[in-house]
Amino acid sequence: MSDKRRIVIRRRPPEAPPEPQQEAEAADAVEVERPAQESKEPPPPQTADTYEEATKSFNTVQERIREIRELDRSIQRVFKKWDEVDLRSVKKKLNQLSDERNTVLVEAQSCENLLNEALGVLETRMSELEEQLFDRLVEVEYLRERGSSLSEAEGSRLRALETEVEEYRNRIAEIKRKISDLQLKLDNVRSLPRTISKLTTSMEEAEPLYRELVAKYRDEARVASAVEKIMQDEGVSRPYAIIHLWKAALKPRVSGQP
Repeated sequence: MSDKRRIVIRRRPPEAPPEPQQEAEAADAVEVERPAQESKEPPPPQTADTYEEATKSFNTVQERIREIRELDRSIQRVFKKWDEVDLRSVKKKLNQLSDERNTVLVEAQSCENLLNEALGVLETRMSELEEQLFDRLVEVEYLRERGSSLSEAEGSRLRALETEVEEYRNRIAEIKRKISDLQLKLDNVRSLPRTISKLTTSMEEAEPLYRELVAKYRDEARVASAVEKIMQDEGVSRPYAIIHLWKAALKPRVSGQP
């Protein structure tokens, strides 16, 4: 009797379909891997940031001008009070003021660039707001013309539009105010190459001395001529020429006393 062997074929059970939770996780994974699409709309202009930055730069320049003016006044006070301080020593110190003025002019150029940038941003934003305001005004006019035939929804829309119109007008008025402010600052900065010497020169110390000299000699033309000659010969500004003349003609010879 021959041996018979049974051949057993084992079949693999079919894979179970994925659970809903697994499908969701897989979808999430695919979604994460999918690159995010960039927004095609340009970001709104940062009007507040550019305005504040430009204003801060302008204020810094103005503060530097005030500091130089105060230093100039301190030099004049020392020159007036002390016999040991002569015009030659003062002129060396004035070179420092000249360097300070040149530094301010460099800073003013950067400030001018910021002011121009801020102006451009504000003007662009105002143009956008004016266009949006115009659209709403047209819609308001259209709804008002319909009068009593408006539905409840249209009446509600009209009231909302009227509120928006007022808000747009306020925003435009505020931007116009800022533009006007920046224009004044820009004019100030652009004029600095012509005005910085005057802005940084103190007259509080010298003018009373000039009046003393005029009262003493009773001839303002003569005093003015003498001051002008010192300015030309020594290359100094009017206050220092006045103090120099006053010290030579009238100052009490007591060091450190006014």
